[in-house]
Amino acid sequence: MKTNFTSMKYAILFIVVLFSSLQTKADNSFGFNFNSTPTLVSGTALTVGAKYKFGSVASGTDAYVTIVSATGGATVTTLDDNTTTKPEAFSPVIHIPALSTGLVEFKIEFVNGGGNPKIIDTLRATAMDIDGNATLHEMDMLDMGPSSLLNYLTGTLQINVVQTLNQYLATNVAGVEYTGVDTAAKSVMFTLTKNNISSFTYKAGAINLATSATTRQKGIYFKGFNYVAATGTLAVKYSAFDAVVVDKSVVLKWITEQEINSNHFEVERSFDGKNFSTIAFVLDGFENGAKKMYQYKDNSAEVQSKLVIYYRLKQVDNDDKFTYTNTLVVKMQAANGVTIQTSPNPFTDNLNVRFTATENGTALISVVNSNGQQVVNQQSTISKGYNTIQVNGLSKLAPGMYVAHVTMNGVIAGTQKIIKN
Repeated sequence: MKTNFTSMKYAILFIVVLFSSLQTKADNSFGFNFNSTPTLVSGTALTVGAKYKFGSVASGTDAYVTIVSATGGATVTTLDDNTTTKPEAFSPVIHIPALSTGLVEFKIEFVNGGGNPKIIDTLRATAMDIDGNATLHEMDMLDMGPSSLLNYLTGTLQINVVQTLNQYLATNVAGVEYTGVDTAAKSVMFTLTKNNISSFTYKAGAINLATSATTRQKGIYFKGFNYVAATGTLAVKYSAFDAVVVDKSVVLKWITEQEINSNHFEVERSFDGKNFSTIAFVLDGFENGAKKMYQYKDNSAEVQSKLVIYYRLKQVDNDDKFTYTNTLVVKMQAANGVTIQTSPNPFTDNLNVRFTATENGTALISVVNSNGQQVVNQQSTISKGYNTIQVNGLSKLAPGMYVAHVTMNGVIAGTQKIIKN
């Protein structure tokens, strides 16, 4: 049979062009730019179901952002606020009610000029500024589907990242507030990377333990980051930095694996997580094989009267250049006589929470699941001295691991892992 190869050639070309027009590809190694004004495409503005278009986030690429769901009473007050964060980031502002864990879910889709899905060769999305304070812990979640790659500063004590199926949920645990939204604050960021993808899910919100509502600026930056510093250029390489409470004092210990051109360390302390001051100079430690070990004891009267204290190290070189460690958060309740116990553990229906309070007031008992969602909240009046609070109605919780949070008079007093049978 004779075949018309000319006709077949054009038919194949037509199919290739058609497929390309329906599903194009791009690489976001350069990042996407969300600084254009979003246009409401459908739904009611700033409510669940609202769909927006960001034009020209990259050459030949637009983006659709849909508010998919909201939990815990969370709402979107501004879809994309560029006043306090990087203009090229997607930066929603989320309102969280009092005593609530609130999350808003967004779906972000990339399309070509014709509105068809645009496959991104390598998509990188970085959740920024997952910080908090004594009564609030921000939460960010990214879901890019299977085979996505997680990257963050694993040595940090600022955030905890948990994977559930394809979701990566980062929850602030340190309660340290950072100024603005800055990609230099890598200890409160994480990046997810996925190849050959045209859309993903982003959730943003917080655990609000305060008795008043709050509004938080969030941000997704479409670039990847190197979370591992090049050790060859570091003056000091740490293998440990810890703090423990001993007899109403705080003992700081740190170990260095490598020191090049290092002059001294400065111990800095803060009582609000923002304003730090130098309280000591440490010039030398003692050798332990290839390592060097340091220690400083903070036994000032100020420490003994505080509930939460923040510490960090400033390492200074011989040429006066300096670097900071991550910030350690020290809770002094144990030193002030506050102890927390839960029973039974594992529990079935009820949970007894026992503790000693240093003053009269209120206590909030919160039970948080592995996804960082508050599933139970119970507030009670407490008295100075020994208290027992029974948390009821837990039989409907699914079996598994939970965390009980105890907040006394607006200050997180402690947490304890609990197991539901």
